[in-house]
Amino acid sequence: MERIRVVDFLKFKKCDLKGKVICFPTDTVYGFGAMIDDSFGIDKIFQIKGRDFVKPLANLIGNIQDVYKYVSDIPDYVIEIIEKYWPGALTIIFNKRKEVNIKNNIDTISFRMPDSLVCLSILKKFGPFATTSVNKSGEKELSNLKDIENEFSNVIDFLIIDEVNLSNVPSTVIDVTKDKMVVIRKGGVLFE
Repeated sequence: MERIRVVDFLKFKKCDLKGKVICFPTDTVYGFGAMIDDSFGIDKIFQIKGRDFVKPLANLIGNIQDVYKYVSDIPDYVIEIIEKYWPGALTIIFNKRKEVNIKNNIDTISFRMPDSLVCLSILKKFGPFATTSVNKSGEKELSNLKDIENEFSNVIDFLIIDEVNLSNVPSTVIDVTKDKMVVIRKGGVLFE
């Protein structure tokens, strides 16, 4: 594992990250991540966590426009939600474009734009990342570098060590795949 500051990490090229798992701070918790189109890196995340392959990863974006490459359509009310809450602690589940070939065989895909300069700088440079919290499946998320290194230093490739303020409150998850929004998980953003 290489401990690295984001300013140095941004000197890499996309090809340098193929098959790699990066651990980095978001605005909520630390995350494992791999580029969204890197099936080998994503497989490694599932193996590291002991996560069931049928449970999809969330995806982080640095630009709202990135969503349109993967999502079939975005209703007007969802655009209003995006404009109000992104960047922030809101994950949105969309209908996936039929031609999008991402590891799982489901018809939906989720995105979030984190409110973290460190995380956004990575996403703007390398594009969307498939992500999940730093922990073994079913266990509590790890929220400090020492614990992360003790548990995962032998299985992650890069650890971004810039200090950030984490909320330690997971994102709210909403599903907008039907006519009406459904709150799947309550978290950092509150809906009435």
